[in-house]
Amino acid sequence: MFKYKGVACPYCHKEFQPTDEILICPDCGAPYHRACVQQSGGCILTDLHEKGEMWEPPHRPDDSTYFDGTAPLRCSRCGSVNPPDRIFCEVCGNDLNRNTENENANPQNGQAPPFHQMAYNPYTTPFGGLSPDEEIEGVPVHDLAIYIRENTHYFLPKMKDFSRDKKKISWNWPVFLLDFYYLIYRKMWGLGALVLFLSLLLGLPSALITLESALMTIDPNISLLARLNLNPSQIVTLSNVCFIITLGLKLLLSTMFNRLYGNKVLREVKKLRQEAGSSPDYSTRLAAKGGTSRLAILICFIATLILSSGVSVLLTSLMMGFGF
Repeated sequence: MFKYKGVACPYCHKEFQPTDEILICPDCGAPYHRACVQQSGGCILTDLHEKGEMWEPPHRPDDSTYFDGTAPLRCSRCGSVNPPDRIFCEVCGNDLNRNTENENANPQNGQAPPFHQMAYNPYTTPFGGLSPDEEIEGVPVHDLAIYIRENTHYFLPKMKDFSRDKKKISWNWPVFLLDFYYLIYRKMWGLGALVLFLSLLLGLPSALITLESALMTIDPNISLLARLNLNPSQIVTLSNVCFIITLGLKLLLSTMFNRLYGNKVLREVKKLRQEAGSSPDYSTRLAAKGGTSRLAILICFIATLILSSGVSVLLTSLMMGFGF
């Protein structure tokens, strides 16, 4: 259900639509269009701030489901729904039940808000400036955030841009710097394994050159490439070509990852919604299926070390077989 149905923006006085990007004032809870906040420079309801009062939506027949004493508490800063007995938001730590001391603390009068009343920042809050009730390709943002878990403020706006503007590319620095390790970290198992295999394959010519240099340092008369009937200049050329291909693949993956990951998230959340429906363990299954895996990073790192050691042992055995 769209929370702000029939509610008008205090700045432009236009009713909110389900597809609008809505920002919430952290002091009074008033909603605004993102563009209106940028134009006005902040909340215009200064009288509420001075009185320490909260913004109230227009009365609707179903408003009791949001504001009665037994209904879940919705955070005025990040929009997350909390159990009615909570004092602070379980997601962002915002004060859900302001007492008199909190209400009288007014930043405009030089009084800093309590430490748990953090300023609203769409780049560090869980939904990245999106409403948790908003949908991206038919999936609520709140469900997507549970699945993504880490860095939701980064991925959710990207996913909305892809859905709204049909963008195809978006740069991701962690993928460029960590390539298959970051893919494994984000549980993109198939793509991560493929990138790992290609990295090892494209790195073979360079590994041969490194080993050849090490052997020549020990004994100038030892040449693994000669024993393998390989032309050193051709191996160097092949190594340079493989480096260019590797760099091209890293650039391609870094620009396509956000799109690929967003598609994966939408696909798997939709599948879980069909399987679990209104099951009470739906959120638990979302969190377990998504998120990240630090253990997988450790396993991948150990596996690459073992594989590297195995290659070294194989090459050593090969050299011994050639009489080195």
